[in-house]
Amino acid sequence: MTESAKSCQAPSLRARKREATRSAITAAARAFTAQHGLSGFTVEQLCEHVGISRRTFFNYFPSKEDAIIGHLLDEFPAEATAAFLDGGPQKPGVERGPHGLSTTLLQDLFRLTCAMLDELNLTRAHINQLMAAMKKEPQLMMKVIGSAHVRELEFTELIAQREQLPPDDPLAIMAAAAFGMCSHRASQVFFSDGNTKPYEELLAANLLNTQKLFNFSHLTFEGTP
Repeated sequence: MTESAKSCQAPSLRARKREATRSAITAAARAFTAQHGLSGFTVEQLCEHVGISRRTFFNYFPSKEDAIIGHLLDEFPAEATAAFLDGGPQKPGVERGPHGLSTTLLQDLFRLTCAMLDELNLTRAHINQLMAAMKKEPQLMMKVIGSAHVRELEFTELIAQREQLPPDDPLAIMAAAAFGMCSHRASQVFFSDGNTKPYEELLAANLLNTQKLFNFSHLTFEGTP
């Protein structure tokens, strides 16, 4: 995973201006998509509306689709990532379960995700803009879902590092896959028509059900050690 560029300190004036420009691009891209569809406007028209150059646009986003998705594809916040990595079995009081992973793993994955959502600062207006764009262009949801594979690889790397396992350890891979499925299901409900529940609540419910589902440590499978 690439090193996060986010700082724990208060952002500088330059950083705030960059963030304002980036947010303006995303808001305009979502509004244009909701009104005209992806093929109904050009990057040049978007740039003219925001008041930036084409070069500036591509300094922020590689495509219109990425501009619409915006912060959802950002990296993990540095401070929350460090806390997650420090919370593994090397932390006093943290135990490994019968599966070999720390018993607080799912809880800490949830906290890491919530920290990322807090940093995204998604308001109801932002969510409505994104949902309107996705309703006009349903394939945008597929882009969000498609990014889940990359995110799952990042989670696998983080889990392996935290749990002191090799990067390709099957436990780390399956833990990330299970968490990814919970996130995927939460996203489907969150972006569905009529949903009123926050993403964090949906994800928490999925994780609790997953924990109940797989809490069968007494089971064995024929042919396995």
